Amino acid sequence: MRYGAMCAAGLGLLAMSANANVAAAAGVSEAKAPIVLAQAETKKSETKKSETVTQKVKKETKKIKRSVKRAWRNMTGYKFDVGCPVLIPLSHKTCTETGKNVEDARAKCQSQNPLCSVTQVK
Repeated sequence: MRYGAMCAAGLGLLAMSANANVAAAAGVSEAKAPIVLAQAETKKSETKKSETVTQKVKKETKKIKRSVKRAWRNMTGYKFDVGCPVLIPLSHKTCTETGKNVEDARAKCQSQNPLCSVTQVK
């Protein structure tokens, strides 16, 4: 098993180096790539500078609203244990949802996590 893996890795490295040698022999140079990347970086920094104060404030208020909603949901919501043995073996997480009753909240968690078992946390 280990011998096969080592051979496969060696063949992969050989194929990659062969492709690099063929490109060099054909006269293909990659000198343009760093310039393009540098230009892309300068464009990114220019867009960050053009962000106004009101946009920053809106972004911060969205973060605050999300944290307040999460805290409210954790205080008043129903908590469920979600297990997904089909997708990822032995994976468990908790789902906290609000609803008119327990079954409504369980349905919300089930819709967010299809093919998973949803049980209420005691």
